[in-house]
Amino acid sequence: MRALIVDDEPPARNLIQEYLEDVPRIEPIGECGTGREAIDTINAEAPDLVFLDVQMPGLGGFEVLERIDVLPDIIFSTAYDEYAIEAFDADAVDYLLKPYSKARFRKAVERALERFEEDRTQEYGDRLALLLQHVKRETDTSPQHLYVRHREKIIPVDPADIRWIEAAGDYSKLHAPDGPYLSSMGIGDLEERLPSDQFLRVHRSHILALSAVDHLYSDGAGGYEAVLEDGTTVRVSRSYASDIRDRIV
Repeated sequence: MRALIVDDEPPARNLIQEYLEDVPRIEPIGECGTGREAIDTINAEAPDLVFLDVQMPGLGGFEVLERIDVLPDIIFSTAYDEYAIEAFDADAVDYLLKPYSKARFRKAVERALERFEEDRTQEYGDRLALLLQHVKRETDTSPQHLYVRHREKIIPVDPADIRWIEAAGDYSKLHAPDGPYLSSMGIGDLEERLPSDQFLRVHRSHILALSAVDHLYSDGAGGYEAVLEDGTTVRVSRSYASDIRDRIV
């Protein structure tokens, strides 16, 4: 298993190199001290595993993930406190809370090795997307991006580009000019996450971007059909009719 170490602090990189000496199944292929260097190296070398620092000057770990063309396994290193980590622990590929012990490092590595030996599935990408959502939730009250799966990549989508959202089982489908995209967040979670002055729940399965609505027309049963600027029609149920009427009409 080929691994890349990304951290702006040389002592942190040296510690990982030292710990990896006792893990012969992992081959370190290099170190990066900046996010930009990490992006170039990951795209060029396609490592199987990346030890990725969350907080670095310039481009941090999350910005690196936004810009890579391949999806390696990620072990984050982070200075987030225990409460924040517990919030996304269930969805994490794995994390190392600085300062971490050799035993904790070995546990993270064993998890990565086990995953490496399994077939890669869409479930892994969903877990990574969820991890990004949870971490962003700890740092932003209003998201600058939502992380979604697109082909074999996890990419950021600007909420301003979203026209409407529909439930897709436990997932959500985000409709945007370059979409649609599948999010691993449920529609209820997205409703809480998105700014309420820009988005409105209009159906148990639909959320609308208010700026995308061109006009409404009555469905004759107390609800509406919302016609978007691109001609798409989205159902507004009767129970949400007064909400959208108050905001648009």
